[in-house]
Parts: sequence; structure tokens; C-alpha cells
Amino acid sequence: MSINQADRYQGTGSAKCPNCAANIFYNEKLSKLICSMCGGLFDPSSLKPVGRIENRDTEESGEQEDNKQEFICDSCGAAVVTDYNTAATFCAFCGSPTLIKRRLSKCFRPDVIIPFKVSKEEAIDNYLEWAKTHKGIPKKFVSESVLEKITGYYIPFWLIDADCKAEVTGTGQKFHGQDIENFKIDRTLVYKVTRVPFDGCKKIANTLMEAIEPFDYSELKEYNDMYLPGFFAQRYDVSALDMIDLIRIRFDNYAEGIVQRFSAGEYDSFKTLNTPGTHSENYSQIYAMMPVWFLNIEYEGSTYGIAVNGQTGKASGSLPISKKRVHVHALGRLVKDVLKYVGLSLIVPALVPLFIYSLTSGKVSETYYMTAFLICWAAIFLLGLIFFIPFLKSKFSDDSFYESVTIDKAPNIEQYIDFNTKFNMEKRDSFLYMSGKWYDDGTKRFERGSIIGRILNNIFK
Repeated sequence: MSINQADRYQGTGSAKCPNCAANIFYNEKLSKLICSMCGGLFDPSSLKPVGRIENRDTEESGEQEDNKQEFICDSCGAAVVTDYNTAATFCAFCGSPTLIKRRLSKCFRPDVIIPFKVSKEEAIDNYLEWAKTHKGIPKKFVSESVLEKITGYYIPFWLIDADCKAEVTGTGQKFHGQDIENFKIDRTLVYKVTRVPFDGCKKIANTLMEAIEPFDYSELKEYNDMYLPGFFAQRYDVSALDMIDLIRIRFDNYAEGIVQRFSAGEYDSFKTLNTPGTHSENYSQIYAMMPVWFLNIEYEGSTYGIAVNGQTGKASGSLPISKKRVHVHALGRLVKDVLKYVGLSLIVPALVPLFIYSLTSGKVSETYYMTAFLICWAAIFLLGLIFFIPFLKSKFSDDSFYESVTIDKAPNIEQYIDFNTKFNMEKRDSFLYMSGKWYDDGTKRFERGSIIGRILNNIFK
């Protein structure tokens, strides 16, 4: 579309959407014009379409959805969809039993779904195995009565595709013995990301859903109500348009990752000098339902979420640490370490007299042996007072034990880059200079080609 053509859609003070004639507004994160009505994305200079991120399921439900019902939590407002044969007795988001059942009010039509493969029992077992790797978790978070409330949800996700371009500058080094080649890095990467998932539910932390990624997209199926019985489906309350800033942040992080992944291989040392400048366009979305076993747990005035991927079984959570349980665990370690120390303090002194006995062929009196034993024991005891007790104290008071369990990070860019499309990397790297580096023997090689460098090399050689 030319500039003149674009002028037809300009109103007084605002541009109009070429698709629906609604007002469109500039988004500085995407550097695009966005229509909040139809989700169209447009180039600001020409109004050329560069993708679409639309709102979904905004109309009323129809007769084809009379087989579904909706539960609304009267406490936290969560709305879930299920079939008429599945009952809900409590809200997995806040634990409240005050649920209101009603006929489905709005249309519910996801594009695709991944059916559950992991049973409730398997989900609990996987979570407990994961929890064992973190010491000090309060007993409530591994209690059978609490975990029994874990619920199977189809969580709404927006799977986003986009064409991306990243500009990066930095420095690279190649080591050749004592010599270092220094390079200026200047590159442009063009690539496509596909089906990057974004959680469309406000009541579940995005980081928690990222922690149980990835899902196996080879098992995506066209949405069918037959997968719903026995489970609940959370209706999205954050549209893809509402998540534009979050989408851009994740794409920026992926850009930095892809630069490191595809640029650093040819250099022994690689460092970016700036956050890669990214540009994305041709956005598209898929509205998907992903299987998740989920439970929120109230503890000391805060709410903590645990989740298990209903397809792969991967478990994660952001959990508190009980200082009481940490102390019990630390005390157990302390007892073990003390027993080891006591054992050594008795065995080692006993070996010294035997060693003396073998050297003297038993010609030394028993009093001498006992004296040697007591001297060795006293020496080891003193060493324990000086070194061992402070060591145990530091282990017992380790602050890291009091930190909450850290949620796993989202998968790297390799999980979502589309290798079936062309990947371009334009290199404009240039050689800067030759230098040296410090070695273990304390020597340093200096820049070649200068008189001062030769003198310094001879002095410090």
C-alpha cells in the first residue's frame, strides 16, 4: 500500500484500520500500528499488513456448545469450562468451595489441543520426586491430603509465530598460544520463531508455565469437545494483544540467545556489547489448550503454585523453605559430620602408637605408647576446635537454605526456532589487533608490531 493509499485511512488525529476502519494506535515495543478490534498489525509508514494478533471467543455461546457448563469461583472470580458430567467442588486457584455453576455464557473454540497423557497419580509422583531435590520444603507441600487436590486443567496458550531480525555488535577473540586475535563483531541474523507459547491465564504465573515447557507439538490435535470430560478448561483472560510487551521481551531474550548460539562457535571468547536490537513482523497466533496438573497452596499468608506438565510429566513450582525443616536437615548433617570426626579422632591417634611399635619392634614401654596416643588425640582435638567446628557452623547457618525454591527457566531459543525456513546470518566482522594474555607462570605477551611491545615481551618473558 502506498503512502497516498494509506492517507485514505487517516482520520483527524488517528489512523484507521484498513480491515475494519477502527482506530489503530502505534505500539513502541513492536514499532507497529495495532488495531485493538481485529488485531491487525500494520507498518506505520505504509499501513502494509505485517501480521495479525486477534481477540478470540468474544461472542455469545451458540447451540453447538450446549454440552458445556461453566463454574465461576465466587471468591477469586476464576472461570472454568467443562462438560455436564464433570463436577467441581473447589477452586484450584484459591481453594474456595464457593463455586457457581451456570450455562456457558461465551463461545469456547480453541484451535488445537494436546490431550492429557499423565494421570493424576503420575503427576503427584513426579512432583514428589522433583520436591525431593529441594531440602527444607514445608511438610504441607508434600502432604498427601493437600496434593490430592491437584486438578487437571487445559490451560489457554497463545502460540505465536513471527519473522525476526536481530542486530548485534560485540567483540570476539581467537587464542593462538600466547597470541590473541581481537575482532569486532557486527552481525545481522534473520530467522523465524514458531509456536512460542504464552500463558493466557492471569491466575497462573507465566514463569510457572514456562518452567514446565516444552510441550511436544507433534501431538497437537484439532480441538474437540471429546477431550474435555473429566478435566477443566480455563478460559483465557489475557488476550495475545494484551501480552504484546511480554511477547517482545521474550523475543528480545531469544535474540540474545540465538546470537550467542550461532555466533560464538567460531571464537574462543565472545561478548556482546549491547542488547541485540530486534525487529519482528508477520505475527500470527494459534489458540491452544495445553494439559497441566495444577494446584495453588496457601502457606503463611502467601499463595504458592505447583504445576506438572500433563503431557511430559515435568514438574516445577515456586515454593517456600521451612526454617524448622532446614534446621532439622542441617542438624542431621551435623551429627553425621561429628561422627565422622570422632571416628577419625580415635582411629588416627591409635595408628601412631602402632607405627611406633613397628619401628621399635616393641622395645618401648606401654606408657610411651599411651603418651603418644594422648598427644596425637589432643592435637587432632585442637585442630577440630580451630578448623572443624567453624566449618560445621558455616554449614549449619548457610543462608542459601533459607531461599525459596527457584522456578526452572523457560527453554532456550533452539526449542522454537523454525529450522525448516531459511536462516540468514550476515557477517561484517573485522580484525582489530593482536594482543597477549597472562599465563599461569606470570608471563604476558604484548601486542606485536610495536617497539614498546617487543621491549616489554623481552622484559617479562
